[in-house]
Amino acid sequence: MAGKQADSLANRGIKRSLNGRILRNTTLNILILVVICCVIMALAMQSLAKSILLDSLQPMARQSAKTVEANIHMLADRMMTIAGDPRMNSVAYVGADGTELSRPNTAATAENRMEVLEEAAEIYELHTIALYDLNGKLLQGIDNAPENLDSGFFALLKETDNLTTDSSTIYQGKLGITMGMPVKEEGETVLYVMGIYKYDTLNDVIGSINLGKSGMAYMVNKDGIVTGHPDQSVALNKSTLVQLSDGNSHAVERVTTGETGATEFPIDGEQMLVAFSPIRGTQWSLVIQIPKSDYSHFISGAMLVSILATMVVLVVSILLVLRLARSISRPVKRVTDRMVALSNGDLHTDVLPVNTGDELEVMTQTLDATLESMNR
Repeated sequence: MAGKQADSLANRGIKRSLNGRILRNTTLNILILVVICCVIMALAMQSLAKSILLDSLQPMARQSAKTVEANIHMLADRMMTIAGDPRMNSVAYVGADGTELSRPNTAATAENRMEVLEEAAEIYELHTIALYDLNGKLLQGIDNAPENLDSGFFALLKETDNLTTDSSTIYQGKLGITMGMPVKEEGETVLYVMGIYKYDTLNDVIGSINLGKSGMAYMVNKDGIVTGHPDQSVALNKSTLVQLSDGNSHAVERVTTGETGATEFPIDGEQMLVAFSPIRGTQWSLVIQIPKSDYSHFISGAMLVSILATMVVLVVSILLVLRLARSISRPVKRVTDRMVALSNGDLHTDVLPVNTGDELEVMTQTLDATLESMNR
């Protein structure tokens, strides 16, 4: 009966090894902890990467907008030079005695002004250039200049009484940049000069703004209409920012109000990083749009390295736990085996000492003292 009980105790000890229990439970806890940490780390890295990308895109958008501004200012300087040409001033009649009469020499004035327009058309890349009176009606022009200035553009030109850039970039089915400038005599505006530059001046700038594998830049006006795009048909068709942003009204509002910022939203199911900044001196804003997937491989690579490092730490932790489990289970097994032998009537086998300095050592010494007492 005692032998059967001892065998039962021994078998039960093998089935439920202390070493195995410690290893299984500890490994399970570590695995759960690692999975939770990996999930938190992945979410944190995604959020951090998004924040870093959006923060870095804002200065990029601002710098790109400044590049466009520089080209706009160059065109504006040319228009100011044309308007300030002395030949734009009225030529007075000169009497037979060489005295200057008060009334202007209309023919000479018109001839001088046309000379200025022709020179400008020859030097600068212009679709057309013309002079308009104070009511916006054509006085002189070349290359099929419009008979009347656009009402909205003319109203803004009169209001500012300074260099003005039209918000639209479409001219007779082509893309162009319309600029107007008052021509003054003795501090008073006497007429307006209007020139339409060819879009090639800005097309090269916008086309050269490339970020990521498939990022691009384009311009929109205050009404949310695309005024410049690497694909010129988008601007010619008067596509809107609502269409390009897949109906994201919040992003449209931020862009059209002249804000500098960055955001993220889906377009056709793909996450896009979008940054925008106003182009000063115009009614336009520059928008930079980059698919998030262009940067996802960097994020995925960082996450993969982190996960691999975590797995290495997991393996090392399991080995350390296994070593700890053995340091605990081996003394316990020795004591257990000796107690089983004692239950079988063995009073003479020595108890192997354990020098752990903890409860195991006390238990071993107590068993040894018990056997010695029984033997006495």
